[in-house]
Amino acid sequence: MQEIERPASASSGSQAGGTQPTSGPPRWRSWFNTARPVTLTAAVSPVLVGAAVAAWQGAFHLGLFALTLLAGVLLQAGVNYLNEYFDWKYGLDTAQSLGSTTVIFRGEMTGAQVLGMGLGCFAVATALGVWLIVLIGPAILLFGVAALFIGYFYSARPFTFAARGLGDLMVYLAMGFLMVWGAYYVQTPHWSWAAFAASVPAGLLVVAILNMNNIRDYHDDLAVNKRTLPVRFGRAFGLRYHATLLYSAYLTTTLFVALGLLAPAVGLTLPWPALLAWVTFPLALRDVRSVFAAGEHDPILRLGVRRTAALHFQFCAALALGVALAAILHIAA
Repeated sequence: MQEIERPASASSGSQAGGTQPTSGPPRWRSWFNTARPVTLTAAVSPVLVGAAVAAWQGAFHLGLFALTLLAGVLLQAGVNYLNEYFDWKYGLDTAQSLGSTTVIFRGEMTGAQVLGMGLGCFAVATALGVWLIVLIGPAILLFGVAALFIGYFYSARPFTFAARGLGDLMVYLAMGFLMVWGAYYVQTPHWSWAAFAASVPAGLLVVAILNMNNIRDYHDDLAVNKRTLPVRFGRAFGLRYHATLLYSAYLTTTLFVALGLLAPAVGLTLPWPALLAWVTFPLALRDVRSVFAAGEHDPILRLGVRRTAALHFQFCAALALGVALAAILHIAA
């Protein structure tokens, strides 16, 4: 696809990184808001799940958990800054975009500052990753390189995964599989089908956050030919896809628990207390019903993103608590 490059005349400061900062909210608040703190739980949740599976299988180190958690949050914040910058640079956002914090358009931060914050978060996360490599071994490098690659090129050329309709797959791989299994691996460095099983529902729900963003931004994305899945296949598809992602998280969790009870030798299992995640199902029902009832420009869609992010965190926290409970009760892994 052809993306729209922002014309040089769009801002008098475009050659120097965007509009020069103007008076407004305190700078720290602009930086904080541009990190999109509501979405940072998307990095916390998979680390909780992966660490809980490791504890169930007999290994948990608080210091390694803290390092992994901080690195994950910094990566997510960095991705948010870079997404803000590249969507501005390529003309995919405007001052009226629902999915943008618009700090560059309002002159609260320059494009160069937003880019610098994103790269700075990546740099600190990389330093933490090097620390983990020293403590655990070189295999951690694979997790780090993959996460940085997906995080940077999620919005940046030449790959621009998000604009090509590949964002869902990349988010599932990075925020589902890689983060859950990575959090597991730093605790006990070997392959685990249980960690893979736990990554599936966590990954489905984090993709649901992205899809909810894409439903909300449907008209903005359509106008600039940003080929998200709702733009490619229609808004109605996006709504059905959203419901499928949410419900599938509960169904896959139940499936892996059933495999643990009926065919434990398979290995692709979760302990029965993992069913504690079902306590969040009423929130999923509310989420789906409100999204289907909303109009195309309904403000409830903006709230829907927050609700889906909250559901992802609450589901993963309940799942992690259930798996940790299995460790406490000495339910065999």
